[in-house]
Amino acid sequence: MTKLDLAGGVALTAFGLLLTFVIIPMGTEEGMYYGLPPTFFPTLLSVGLTICAVGLTVQSVLRLRAGRVDAASPVSGWNLAMFALLVALILGGIVVIDIFGLLIGAPLLIAALMIVLGDRSPLRIVPTAVLPVGAVYYLALYVLETPVP
Repeated sequence: MTKLDLAGGVALTAFGLLLTFVIIPMGTEEGMYYGLPPTFFPTLLSVGLTICAVGLTVQSVLRLRAGRVDAASPVSGWNLAMFALLVALILGGIVVIDIFGLLIGAPLLIAALMIVLGDRSPLRIVPTAVLPVGAVYYLALYVLETPVP
């Protein structure tokens, strides 16, 4: 995994830098109201991604220099199929959120992910799907006084 980690770390570092310095500044406008600019939170997340990616890159370089190289890739066909299913589910959830809004789409997305990942208990699924979305909605709408889709 060390070579894969190195490749992934370099790719994610490049992607994080591209997000931070090109994509986010091009895709946002100046804010109309007081407070933080619209680029703040996306830039914060992309900087966090870049820092983690640099850490992964440094760790894999140190492992390669020490001579520790894993021979086989632990990723199987089943892992790739599950990854593809989860990506499709998340993209579908984004479409549902875009059409029906955050209050309907986000709990459905969270619940669907939990079911696909093996959780079957409604006593865990319902609160986990509803409470965080309600908290974020309340925080955004009433505390931060920002519009929510």
